[in-house]
Amino acid sequence: MRGELRYSLIIALILVIMTIAVSTATPVELLFSVEPRLIAPNGNLIYVAYKDNSIYWITYTPLYIYAWRFSAIMFLLWIAVIIIYAIKPLKTADTLSILLAVIFAASEYIYLYSIGARIIMLPLTYILYTIGKPLLFIDVGQLALIYALWRAFKNNLIKIRRGGK
Repeated sequence: MRGELRYSLIIALILVIMTIAVSTATPVELLFSVEPRLIAPNGNLIYVAYKDNSIYWITYTPLYIYAWRFSAIMFLLWIAVIIIYAIKPLKTADTLSILLAVIFAASEYIYLYSIGARIIMLPLTYILYTIGKPLLFIDVGQLALIYALWRAFKNNLIKIRRGGK
């Protein structure tokens, strides 16, 4: 089991480094967005920043956009590895899915807390307060962590001692 864990850690590290490179260099949000983006006169995309319950339009890419890009790509990688494991149950793919689930969850929370809007975390959901009505979202990060714990227990990566000593 330790060999698969080491191999999965190396693959996860390579995927994280590649994802960082892609997410900083490529506006992947344009692939997922259904609404058109505004472009500033200097050619940069215009983004929204939240501060003090107000919206500000900015012409530089804020931290939360980089965090969102990374989180979105990590989510897609995590789902891809789960599909690979479902097709061919390899221990390495199973261990890699656990690692990617944890990395995705961490990146999602970095994204959420870097937006600048108020967030209330609830079990399996969260409420995002921007402008207008509060928005309720399913918290996929919590689902990813539940998945990671389940698979870690199933693979004996986490062990619970029963009884006294």
